[in-house]
Parts: sequence; C-alpha cells; structure tokens
Amino acid sequence: MDGGGSPSLKISEADANWELIRDKVIEERFGPSVVPVPFLEDAASYDLLTVLIKKPQLGQSLLRRQCVLVPIGPLESLLPSGPAPRELTHCTREYSARVRGESRYEETRLVDGALRHIRLCLAGVHKKVAFLALRPGTVALRPDLPWLCSQRSLYVVHEVFYAGSLSLAVTQDAEHRHFVQEAPLPLAFACLKFALSHKGVLGSQKPMGRSLPTRVAWIRMAMLEASPPARALEAPLPRERETTALRKRWRVLGRPLRTVTGEETGRPHPPPPQRKWPFKQRRPKLGFSCGSLADPERHCMSLPLLQSIAAAESDTEE
Repeated sequence: MDGGGSPSLKISEADANWELIRDKVIEERFGPSVVPVPFLEDAASYDLLTVLIKKPQLGQSLLRRQCVLVPIGPLESLLPSGPAPRELTHCTREYSARVRGESRYEETRLVDGALRHIRLCLAGVHKKVAFLALRPGTVALRPDLPWLCSQRSLYVVHEVFYAGSLSLAVTQDAEHRHFVQEAPLPLAFACLKFALSHKGVLGSQKPMGRSLPTRVAWIRMAMLEASPPARALEAPLPRERETTALRKRWRVLGRPLRTVTGEETGRPHPPPPQRKWPFKQRRPKLGFSCGSLADPERHCMSLPLLQSIAAAESDTEE
C-alpha cells in the first residue's frame, strides 16, 4: 500500500487508532457541532440523507445510560414503493476546503504502557450539504418497519465532510505500520432531528440540544448484523407452570380480600385461633403503698414530703 514497504494496518486496527484521535481532529478541522464518523469501517453508512434511530435499551431512562444511535439506511429506502414525494426533492451543494493541499495531524499517546505516535494525513477535503424542505405531516414511512412503534424521533444526515484520500501511520516500539484509503471517505456529519408519530409520519423539526455528540454511543454495523434473532416462545416446564399458577393467586395491592363465610361453603366457620399477648401482664400488688382495687383514690399521689413539712410548721406555731 505504501512505498516504504512497511506492513499495513487492517481496517479494525486503523479504527482502534482512529478512535483515539477522531474527536480532536474533527473539532479542530470542522468545529465542535460536527459528529465524527465513529468507525472508518462503517464510514459509508453515514453518507448524505442517512437516517439514524435510537437503539432501544432496557432501563435507559432509569439508569441514565447513553443513547445508542444506529444508521438504518437512506431516507428514500424507508418510504413506500412508488415515486418519491415532492417534499423530498432537495438541493445538494458541494463545498471545497478553504485550505488547499493536505491536512496533517500528529499525536503521541500512551497506550498499554507504551508510547504510540499517530500521524494522520487528509487530502481532498470537501463537504456536501442537502437542503431539505420537509413540511410536517407530508412524508410517511413504510408501516412494516419493525422499529416504528418504539421511536418518537429520528435523525437525518444533511451535511457530510469527505476526504478524497486518507493515510494513517502508527509507530510503536520501533515498528511502523500504515493504512491508506484512496477512495472518498466520510469523516464527519451533521444531523437534523424530526418528530415521528406512531404511524410513521414525520413531524416538525426538533432542537438537537446537547445530545450529539457528547451523550451518544455507537455500535459497529457488524455487531448489529451478528446479533442473535429473537428466540421463539417455548412451552413452559412443569416447575415454571407451578410458579405461574402461584403468581396468579396474588392480588393487586390495595384491593380488599373477599371473606368466604360458612353459609356459602356449607361448612361451619372455624373459630379464630387464639393468640397470646406478647407482653407480660403485671398485676398490682395490694399493700400499704397501693390501695385496693375498689379504692376510688388508688390513683392519687401521696406526698409524704409535704406532710412532714406541714407537721413541722404546726410544731413551730405551738
């Protein structure tokens, strides 16, 4: 691939180094509002007018997980068969880079306890912009899409930055390796967010906020294609049947239980079980300090100290 005869990098190895520098490279070259292509291997999946949706995750809102966006294809492939609606007619413009020639970037990172020097060279940088005029309620997607009921919004790529050629060189432990891509390759993109009804009708444009690119996770397309299909429902085992039967016996909390009397069943109602009082009952002892139970003044307090003081006062008066 290169004239120096150094070993070449595989696309997966190039992606591992691209993930280390992609955020800095894209922000310096194209600004902070642009999303870098997550993987060079899947760069073609983020082309112009590609639709991105959120991958459903269990407990995402409760655990505040990052939303995962996946590309599902061009917008026109998601529409019903037939001529495209007039609202999808767009004007695409192409802009060349302000700086002619090659754009270079170098960085040294500490990876697995060893220094790794990464050099990136971009040539023929340009961008394409699609100007869409989608009126709310005029574009409807196919009703047979499996993810339609679980989505309330979608993203449409309307701006893409390309590189005519890309060269990535990695030096680590005196070993030099290269990756070269001669064909045009998407490097970064920008999206528009649209509301989506449960019937698949595109609504008005929604504000992006700060969800892209700070709070977004990405998945390789190979992992999505290799995901196992949904397992068919099987007959429950005998143990599972017993568990299901026990669950059905439970009632909703807060609903009063219906008592069955002996007249309805035809059998005498059993007497309620006698429960023992958990505390010990203390009986008052009859004596000098406590009066009898029949004494009406048994709850009165005796004040011997006041009586002795009154007796002393009487003696002094005499």
